Amino acid sequence: MPKPILKIESLKFRYPEYPGLRTEELFRNINMNIYEGEIVLILGRPESGKTTLSRILLGLVPRFTGGELKGDIILNDRSILSCKPFNLLEDIGIVFQNPEEQLFSTRCDTEVSFALESLGLPRTQIYQRVEESLNQVGLSAYTTRSPDSLSGGEKRKLLLACLISVDPLIWMLDETLEELDTQSKVRILNFFKNEKKTALIFAAKWHNLYSKYISRIYLLSGSGAEDFKETPDSPGFLSKLSEKGFFLSDYRQDVETRRKITRGRVDSPIPILHVKNLCFHYPDQGGFSINIDELNIYPGKILSIIGENGSGKSTLAKLLCGLLLPQSGEIKINRERKFVTASQMDLNSYTGYMFQNPDYQIFLPNVREELAYGLKMQNQKYEAINTKVIEAISVFNLPAPDSPPTLMSYGARKRLQAAVYYLLDRPLLIIDEGDSGLSADEFEHMVEQLFSPEKGLIIITHDIEMARLYSDQLICMKDGRIREALDRETLW
Repeated sequence: MPKPILKIESLKFRYPEYPGLRTEELFRNINMNIYEGEIVLILGRPESGKTTLSRILLGLVPRFTGGELKGDIILNDRSILSCKPFNLLEDIGIVFQNPEEQLFSTRCDTEVSFALESLGLPRTQIYQRVEESLNQVGLSAYTTRSPDSLSGGEKRKLLLACLISVDPLIWMLDETLEELDTQSKVRILNFFKNEKKTALIFAAKWHNLYSKYISRIYLLSGSGAEDFKETPDSPGFLSKLSEKGFFLSDYRQDVETRRKITRGRVDSPIPILHVKNLCFHYPDQGGFSINIDELNIYPGKILSIIGENGSGKSTLAKLLCGLLLPQSGEIKINRERKFVTASQMDLNSYTGYMFQNPDYQIFLPNVREELAYGLKMQNQKYEAINTKVIEAISVFNLPAPDSPPTLMSYGARKRLQAAVYYLLDRPLLIIDEGDSGLSADEFEHMVEQLFSPEKGLIIITHDIEMARLYSDQLICMKDGRIREALDRETLW
């Protein structure tokens, strides 16, 4: 029997006391053995501690967060709990769930080279590694681009390039694959498999794509980490995984899910938003442009938008909600059964846009104030606001009203985002990668609450099966254009 490269022994952890947040033990007894060359999937529902565990392995928790940690972590026969994070640079690397927490340079090449410079590598070797790693993730043409100008998926690719350049002993991806297009997921998983990398993939959902690559599965919960003995080719694998609390479905359940989410759909021939000859280009991003000949959004219908990272999905969303102004073309909205050309202010109040990164929209000190802010701007009365805030907290399973969002999990912040737009009740809502960081049943619940027969809903996603399940229409974007459009009959 080979010795594990990484051994977690009787790990227990509790965060310090914070107002409005529960502080019971997050982990009571985690034991894991990770062997060299394995690709291990660590499945856990939101708030199960996946991100915390990854940061304990990095030496970031409890060093920078406080908290009580017991147990031990052995990496190649040495305990690493007392190691400082920079001393683990070549041992353990990670791509965070939120890439904004890691990116800090003004160019992609300097982002990749930073760790290499810290390691004191020769300049020629740094140049070579930067070039090779950017090419490996498909960003070779982005050398001088600012990371701020990249899409959410491209930012994750850039951080993967940073790991490739260092080539740590153990790789960790915290929900990283969720916002990558299928081609990019396959590319990185093939890289792990072909190069025999030791990788820990933290995820809240099972995807069939994993079955070709995963060596083993751990199921993470407050009681510990269960070594799930079943393999994807075992009889009844999906049903047994579902019994453990992971939302999976067969065809009959899919039909029921679809019926539940889409009850009350209407077939209106009149769109609520109409786009014609829409053109927009970024002057400083390699000339990337959006060109939409025609697009109609209908009430009571769900439209899903898919496409490779950087294909223009989020840019289109920002045009539809007035955050970006087109150079030409028109966007018309339905006001009292009349189409009017929408100004920027019209779109700001007509279209809600749940950003890919929830931290772009959450800015107030606690849950109550975050939820109440938009209602106050509508001059609603205090009693009505308070009633609606309490309702939204219950509907979206949020922490107590005085909880600070900065201390909530990524998934909880996504639910807070959704609750804000649930209260604002806009005629059109766009959910950009809203399923990232959430379990499948949590996202289903979100869509069910936000869907309305009188309003339009757009979902931007890389999960094709999910898009097929929920959508009346699906469009595929490439290079800033709509390349394919499918209706409900074709999808279902």
